[in-house]
Amino acid sequence: MFSFSHRYLVVFMVVLLFVPGCGKKTSTSKPNIILISIDTLRADFLGCHGYPRPTSPTLDKLASKGVLFEDASSPSPWTLPAHVSLLSGLYPSRHSVKDVQTKISTDIPTLASILSRHGYATAAIVNSLLLDEKFGFGRGFDHYSRIPETGDAVGCSPAIAAEAMDWLLKNRNQQFFLFLHYYDVHSDYSSLPRYEDQFVGPYFGMADGTTNQLLQFRKGHVKLNENDVKHLTDLYAASIRQLDDELEKFFSFLRKRKMLDNTLIVVTSDHGEEFLEHGGVLHGRTQFQELIHVPLIFQGLNLPRGRRVEHMVSLVDVFPTVLALAGVGVPSAIDGVDLSPLWRERGFEPPMRFIFAEADHNNKKDDIKRAIRQQRYKLHYDILTDKTQLYDLSEDPGEKVNIISEHGDLSKLLFKRLKDFMSDEKAGQSREVLAPEEIQKLKALGYLQ
Repeated sequence: MFSFSHRYLVVFMVVLLFVPGCGKKTSTSKPNIILISIDTLRADFLGCHGYPRPTSPTLDKLASKGVLFEDASSPSPWTLPAHVSLLSGLYPSRHSVKDVQTKISTDIPTLASILSRHGYATAAIVNSLLLDEKFGFGRGFDHYSRIPETGDAVGCSPAIAAEAMDWLLKNRNQQFFLFLHYYDVHSDYSSLPRYEDQFVGPYFGMADGTTNQLLQFRKGHVKLNENDVKHLTDLYAASIRQLDDELEKFFSFLRKRKMLDNTLIVVTSDHGEEFLEHGGVLHGRTQFQELIHVPLIFQGLNLPRGRRVEHMVSLVDVFPTVLALAGVGVPSAIDGVDLSPLWRERGFEPPMRFIFAEADHNNKKDDIKRAIRQQRYKLHYDILTDKTQLYDLSEDPGEKVNIISEHGDLSKLLFKRLKDFMSDEKAGQSREVLAPEEIQKLKALGYLQ
């Protein structure tokens, strides 16, 4: 028989169940996480990075309400290795996924595999063959979906958002990690007429923004002049605005359903795009800033509003930062660092570090160009020619003036650090043999010759 005290305790517990807020997630719950990667998006084509045309009102607003890293770099100028780095906190030489014949080793912890072990519902909706599950990206995700990339004006973003919204509605009552990858900004540079009317001026040349034509330029079969390049950048800008508007629809969905409470949003890109700044087009072959300077925005979780961080950071830092914000232990054997002290601690000065860029493709030999950076100075190294170039990004952000002859000691230091980094390269894990249709697709996209 219950005593009076036992009966009182039972009644008290029953009452608690009906107190508003009891039994629901509280502010101390683990945060929800939405990570968005926009393929081929250059940082300097966004308004929040100073671009004068209205390409990115949605992303600009997100940055104004959160933390914008002004100087974020990708560790690789193409999709596959860059995304493995984003999701593992490792440089390509450490995770070893440098070509389409390799995949993520099962002994490498990924963001999804860790969060899943800590009770998160996990989903990914991606838009590229290079993020297919065959490369190991599906590990740790409860739901993994790849929507094939297309070259049409509409793009795949509405389908990605629709699937994402459906999954969120089904999983909104538990902590979730959602990874979205958009391919719309990648060539072919194509958008709906209303966006081209806004961004594309009169033009009577032959440049059409297709991947095929840009690949023909690489082979020397097509010539491009300044007017052609202006037209290509107009098309590129229009495609950014089209995707930006699609993102606003997705964020509006989240706001209306109160799904942004206790949610961390991270938006970034895997690499940029080249428009003859150093003689080339597309991406994947060099480590210049037009290819590795990418946007990186954190918003939500009571992060400071409008904070702009000037310090040099890398995509490998996203992995440990997200885990730290989620209150999850960060593996020690990674290359990235937790960035949250940069906004949490006033006057915080991070220790001196070097960041690296590597894993280019489709040169005479894959992965021949590497770069190392220490704050304002960046050293490029060509393995085939054994030549080095040094640039001062503060004085020469376009990397036009090689100052290596003026800074011999610094060049030697950077080169030694780069060689030490290269000497610690890990062997990759082979994936299954590429299917004929995969080979054809990767050739059409310029990822295979």
